Amino acid sequence: MRRPSLAALATLLLLTGCAPSPASESGRLVMTHDNRARAAILDAAPGLTGAPLLIVLHGGIGSAAFLRRRAGVTLAARGWAVAWPEALDDWSDGRRDADGLPFSAADDVGFLRALVDRLAAQGVVDRDRVFIAGPSIGGMMTLRMACEAPDLIAGAVVAIAALPEGLDCPGAPGAPALPMLFLHGTADRIAPPEGGRIGGDSVFVRDRGRVGAIADTVALFAARNGCDGHDETALPDRDPDDGSRAFRRDYRGCAAPLIHYVVEGGGHTWPGARALRIGAALVGATNRDFSATAAIEEFLTGLADD
Repeated sequence: MRRPSLAALATLLLLTGCAPSPASESGRLVMTHDNRARAAILDAAPGLTGAPLLIVLHGGIGSAAFLRRRAGVTLAARGWAVAWPEALDDWSDGRRDADGLPFSAADDVGFLRALVDRLAAQGVVDRDRVFIAGPSIGGMMTLRMACEAPDLIAGAVVAIAALPEGLDCPGAPGAPALPMLFLHGTADRIAPPEGGRIGGDSVFVRDRGRVGAIADTVALFAARNGCDGHDETALPDRDPDDGSRAFRRDYRGCAAPLIHYVVEGGGHTWPGARALRIGAALVGATNRDFSATAAIEEFLTGLADD
């Protein structure tokens, strides 16, 4: 889906005037950050105050509106605010090209901080209950926030993504513990579980950067959380024909919860979702044994209710 141009965002900013539009109603929020027009979709009930906030970051293909339609998030109907920010061209998630240059120079960390500041100043959200989630490149930007802005968030969800090569993420000791949920497929050709070039040698023609191994990413945050191992549970194989099996790893002895869903045979896909029309040949198998959205919402509501 085509993303709005900067000119379109600037027009929206002019239409909304200088004062921020009411954030307690669902709609499009437009703001200026770092001299650039930035936008997000907000789902929130009228009159909402002091609510937990989930920020959902879209991937490299599609947009905030595309992900919002597909993800099936129900938290706004349960008293949450859910924000769907829009990247400019690409998230500045720490990926670098072959020349060592970042794919995006946008101040996305600052933009997301400013978005939280705006909603908190309006009384819509509780600063102590801000959570962030994203799939694919949105997951990489989520990891950057967990690395560089752990003070802003109370938990993070990373799906089909790993730490980009080039992103310096503080490890233990010294880095704060942070509740984390990871989800990945072992047959992901776009964000290869063993690390390497995004898309491998065949999916993308142009350079999209490189990622580390998902095992190393999870291990870094397990160490930050002080975990001492994990227990693994096989989820019921509700669809034997989906070409995959799902397992849940619950980490033990952690200062903050850490859960890792591993989908053996799963691709760069969202478990429980309708398969993309581009097909399994490109993105891989979609697991049907559980709903990723339901699992994530259960994790987040448990944190928000503590």
